[in-house]
Amino acid sequence: SYGGTLAEAADAKGGQENALARHAVAALLNASSSVDYLYSTADVISMVQAAFASGDFNGTKDLFEAQNELGCPLN
Repeated sequence: SYGGTLAEAADAKGGQENALARHAVAALLNASSSVDYLYSTADVISMVQAAFASGDFNGTKDLFEAQNELGCPLN
């Protein structure tokens, strides 16, 4: 399990679970806003829990990364 805060996760360096942590924080922020985002906050939490349970951090990180790096509709 990841023992850091959301702020620490957003600033985490490295790959695997740290990369997932960074993108999961961004996904939570996107999901909780009025921005059209593919995943709900419940989806993000469930996906992160499943990634930690399976040890497949990169698959979930890649899904979040693809959504997090789409263009901003607010510009």
